[in-house]
Amino acid sequence: MTRKFLTPLIVFLLLSTHAPLAFSQQAASTDWTVVKQIRTNEKLFVRQKNGKEFKGEMIEATDTSLNIDRDGKPISIPRNEVRQVYVVSGKASKGKWALIGAGIGAGAGTGIGALKYDPNKDDYEIYIYMGTLIGTGVGALSGLLFGQTRRSRVMIYDAR
Repeated sequence: MTRKFLTPLIVFLLLSTHAPLAFSQQAASTDWTVVKQIRTNEKLFVRQKNGKEFKGEMIEATDTSLNIDRDGKPISIPRNEVRQVYVVSGKASKGKWALIGAGIGAGAGTGIGALKYDPNKDDYEIYIYMGTLIGTGVGALSGLLFGQTRRSRVMIYDAR
C-alpha cells in the first residue's frame, strides 16, 4: 500500500518544483531595442536560430549584431541569427541543494537499509547505517550537481 502511494507522491513533488518557473515567465519582447538596453557585463544566455547556445557577458548590442564576452573571447552574433536572449541573474545555490539532496538521500538510504534488516541474522543492523551513509553521500553529490545549474533566466527577447 505504501509503495503504491509513495511513487505518485515523489513524482508530484518533483514536478511541482518546476511550477513556479512556468508561472513566472513573462512574454518576451520582439523589439531589438530591449537587447540594446542591456547593461555591459550583464550575464547573458543567447540561443541562435540554428540551435547553438552561448553563455557570456554583454559587451554591446548594435542594430546589426550582439557582442558578448565568452570566457575572455569576444563573440559577435549577427542580429538575424539570434532567436532568444536571456538575462541570467542570481548565483548557484549549491549548498542549499546539497543539503536537500543529503536529506533525501539519507531518508532513502535508511529506508532501503531498513528493508534489508533482519533481526534474526547477525550483522544485519549494519544495513541501516550503511544505507544512511551511502544515501547521504549520493544525495549530497546529486544535490550539489543540480544546484550548480539553478540560476534564474529571464527571456527578454524572442525573434520567433
